[in-house]
Amino acid sequence: MTQAGYWDTRKIKELPNILWEDEKVEKLVQGYYAGATGILVATNKRLVFVDKGLIYGLKVEDFPYDKISSIQYKTGMLLGELTIYASGNRADIKNVEKKLVRNFAEFVRAKTTENKEKNTVKSEEPVPDIADQIKKLADLKEQGILTEEEFSAKKKKILGI
Repeated sequence: MTQAGYWDTRKIKELPNILWEDEKVEKLVQGYYAGATGILVATNKRLVFVDKGLIYGLKVEDFPYDKISSIQYKTGMLLGELTIYASGNRADIKNVEKKLVRNFAEFVRAKTTENKEKNTVKSEEPVPDIADQIKKLADLKEQGILTEEEFSAKKKKILGI
């Protein structure tokens, strides 16, 4: 984690109130987003931008990893910028410490890829081949294991009739 300056301490102190029970801070950078200077926190679950003002209160915006389609970074002479694309929107986090930008972006990219792979594995359950199932039933009928009535009933069930 980066060392926090005086202006970051108020934001960091808010994290226990913002983070979920099983959420852990993995990376943290300071930056300027939507008119406010705050911290962008990468946790094991999501990205969270936190701005705690002196007077006006607290501003929190989160970016769940499963909603992030991509993250880009660029560096200038002194500072860098992160661009997050999530849910069809774009979030530009500017004035990020140059030496932290690439590592932060790569961490987020790895988390979004990991999340997409988990979701893909869940949705790729094999769909049974109807023709193959009917062929297996026909084989059982030919072997005398199923009667004609049992074969017809199971075939109708497979076909959804």
